Amino acid sequence: MPRKRTHCAPLALALDGSVLLNVSARLDPATLARVAEALAVRPADLFIGTSLPPVQRAQALARIDDAAAEAAARIQGEAAAPRTRRKKRS
Repeated sequence: MPRKRTHCAPLALALDGSVLLNVSARLDPATLARVAEALAVRPADLFIGTSLPPVQRAQALARIDDAAAEAAARIQGEAAAPRTRRKKRS
């Protein structure tokens, strides 16, 4: 089961094909709080993106593709697995 996230997304895919890395976690808490307050958002909702260089972009997209393929395979495997019926207690 996926863990519950309390922060904004770690990556973003932009319309121009670039991949943005959320660097808000690199900020010290006081700076993050000031920026969030100035933008009227919660610090956990703040996404400060920086574009990945081409090599890192390719690596990130390959990992995302692998993760998506694994998730799809798990879902399909669970759907295809026979379900066991529970016996009624007498």
